[in-house]
Amino acid sequence: MRNQDLKNLSEALRTMEELELTVAEFYQTCGERWTDHKNFWMDMEFAELKHADNVERMNRILSERPGKFEVGSYTPPAQIRAFIAGVRSNIGRLKREEIDEKKVLFLGLDLEQSFLESKYAEIVKTSDAEFQSLVREINADTMFHREYLNRKVIEWAC
Repeated sequence: MRNQDLKNLSEALRTMEELELTVAEFYQTCGERWTDHKNFWMDMEFAELKHADNVERMNRILSERPGKFEVGSYTPPAQIRAFIAGVRSNIGRLKREEIDEKKVLFLGLDLEQSFLESKYAEIVKTSDAEFQSLVREINADTMFHREYLNRKVIEWAC
């Protein structure tokens, strides 16, 4: 892999890690606001923190074994930063109590269904087992989050 490609992919992964941390903050803010459902929001927060850790590990693997990777299709960091800004805007709205909990469930679904959550497998092409395992773990968690949030929408709407 060329040095510039490695640098670009590394920056994209660092930005994705920042996104995971920002989504974790979103869920943490939900838990602080709605303490009667704090455990639910904490579960979501901790999963996003785990994703951030996974992405950091993926970036480390990429830098340690660049010869095992080829450039895939990744989202430019500027686009990811724009998405992060939107999440941060919603965190501000939460703190100002401008969003109710049902609306937040739908925002959470939007986050989990976003195009960025499905991009990890496309960022690079590799047969590296450890990297692929981390990608599969994030993808499985994301699918679970979607189902978990959908169940809460139904449960809390009644």
